[in-house]
Parts: sequence; C-alpha cells; structure tokens
Amino acid sequence: MSVWSRALAWLGLPSGGQRAAQLDPLLAAINSRYPAVAGTVVGPETAARKIAVGASIRVISNIGRSLPLHAYRGEGAETERLKTPPLLRDPDATGYGLDDWVAQFLWSVAARGNALVHIVERASSTLPATILVQHPDLLYPDVTAKGDLWWIPAKGKEIPARDMLHARMFPVPGGVLGPSPIAQHANTIGLGIAAEQFGKDFFDSGGHPTGLLKSPAPLNDTQSRKVKERFLIASGSREPVLLPDGISYEQIQVTPDDSMFLEAQGYTSAECARIFGPGMPEILGYDTGGSMTYANVVDRDLQLLKYTLDPYLVLVERLLTRCLPRPHYVKFNRGALLRMNLLDRMRAYEIGARIGMDTPNYQLALEDRPPVPWGDKPFPVSKSASGEPAQKEAQPS
Repeated sequence: MSVWSRALAWLGLPSGGQRAAQLDPLLAAINSRYPAVAGTVVGPETAARKIAVGASIRVISNIGRSLPLHAYRGEGAETERLKTPPLLRDPDATGYGLDDWVAQFLWSVAARGNALVHIVERASSTLPATILVQHPDLLYPDVTAKGDLWWIPAKGKEIPARDMLHARMFPVPGGVLGPSPIAQHANTIGLGIAAEQFGKDFFDSGGHPTGLLKSPAPLNDTQSRKVKERFLIASGSREPVLLPDGISYEQIQVTPDDSMFLEAQGYTSAECARIFGPGMPEILGYDTGGSMTYANVVDRDLQLLKYTLDPYLVLVERLLTRCLPRPHYVKFNRGALLRMNLLDRMRAYEIGARIGMDTPNYQLALEDRPPVPWGDKPFPVSKSASGEPAQKEAQPS
C-alpha cells in the first residue's frame, strides 16, 4: 500500500485518483478531526478566536522563548556551564535563532498537545545538526507491516522514525500521539465562541428593541406604520418628537448583564484559560472567585511557573538534551522569570553571601555589573558565640 493510500485510509477517505484532486478532501478530513460546537469546528485556529485561548498559548510560547537556555555538564558542585553549541544558536538553520524555534515548539505543544521535530541534517550518526519543528496537523504515525513507526506528511513523503523526535504533553497508554487539549475541551471553547457571536449580533443587529410606542386605542397597520416612521425620522435627526394624542414612548432598558452573555463570557474565558494550567486565569486577569492579596500577587509568577509553564519547559529541555552528546544537557534559567524587585534581590544576595553560596562577582554578573578583583571567592563564614554561622566582613585584597 502506498504512502498516500495509507494516509487516506487513516483519515477514512477512499484511495485512488490523482493526488491533486484528493488534496482538498484530505485537508477537510484533517479539519474533521476536531469536533463542531454550535455549528463551528473547534480546531486550534478557530479556538484562538477565543481571546483566553489565544492569549494562553501566547503566554506559554512568549515566556518560554524569552527565558535564557544554556548547555551544562555535571551536577551539584561539579556543574559546568558550556559554550553554546551550534545547535542551540539556530536549531532549524533558518536564521531566526533559538528563541523562534522554542516559540514554535511551545505553540505546537500548547495548541496540539504534540511537537514533531524532523532531523533534517546530522552532525554524526547519533547527533543532529539541524532540527525543524513540523506542523503537527500535517503528519501522523503509521505502523508498517515490519512494525516500524513512520511519520507521513500529507504531501506523501515518508519520514522514518529515526529521523523524528516526538514530544507529547499528555501521553496516553497505547497511543502514539497525545490528545489535543483543544479537542478535549471543545465544548467549553465552543460555548465561549458562541457567546462572543451572540454578543456581536446583540449589538450589531439590534438584538432587542430600544423603545416601545404605546397607544390607548388600537391602530391599524397603516396608522402604526405612519407613527413609527415619523418617530424614526424625528429621532434620527435629533429633533423634538411630536407624537399624536395618546401616543407615548417608553424606553426599553436591557443591560448586557440581563442578557447573560457577558456572564457566560467571563465564565468560559476563565475555564478556557484554565485548560492550559491552574495559574493562567489569574495571570490573564479573569475573575475566578478568589481574593487576590498582596502575598499571592507577589507569588503568582512562581505559581505560573510551577503549575503551568514548567511542564512545557521540561519538554523543550529533554528534547534538546537528546540532541547533545552525553552527559551534556540543556536547562532554562527559570530565575529570569522570577526576577524580584531591587530590595528583594539585595536581601536574597545577602543571604546567599552569608551562607557562602554565592561570590560577589556572581551576584554582580546577575545585575549586569562588572566584576571586582576580590570577588571570585565567597565571603568567609565563621561561627558566632552562639554557634550560629556568622559572616566576617569581607576585606578587599
């Protein structure tokens, strides 16, 4: 069976005919992998119309691409930061650099639940030199008769498993691809999109009448039409309205809250943001029913990192580590996200120096300041009279 035939069979389409003629139904079948809610197919692109979904994906990809990523060797006291390998300068050799590659990877994982990376060029038999993030909707796994796993793009080109790197956010037993978070929560996202559409129709096309003309006596169709026409002409020109005897005007007040769609918007927005992690609604400013105190405002960056961003960052680290010679590994500098204000940083530096953990030059480098000649050794620490560690005053040499 050909590659194209297997692709069509996997998507439930008949085989045969010209490939060009089958391209449209193939793409339609790929679209059909996502459910429809309220008449709208809730795929990743459609779901991004919901601001909470699009903003959550941007937060994950933009913060991830902004964090420094370095290569290391060793652990503990023997940890050594290495010179940046060529792979970490421009992984896909497009000229956009590492940050762009990381953004593509995180977008793919956040929106699709999977990241598929094609090893385009190798530096050796075991190490890649160029790795390209593929669009996850255009590839799928296929187990051949020999039991080998192939990744088959929609254009009909086979890629052997040895040339693919796969990361999945939500692995499931017995499956190759992890489930898409958008497909899993299509009903919630679709409800939010439907509420937005209702709100647009509500205001654009006059979802409710703005006023009521009352008559004490019944009016025929001709009389009713004339009264309404005269009222509309006068109100449109902002001139005083002269109504016939007995005709009165009553304005109808229907607030957005009364229509319930804003309440539905707020609820579904928070729920959509929560799909990507527990800390995401608070970061985006959605009301989740909890109080926001000073303590949790200060700690929300840590909450975002711990409960939302860290699992995504770990996927990047592990995949890029597979591309380096052992025992080298890569790691994000998560401290760049948790950067404190000046006073809190100085207090942290003081504690680090007091216990002999940091050198002055290390702390100066974190503040982008030049080193001092005497700053390559930790401050000496001695025991106080109470037996507690006491820091001696550092004497410049």
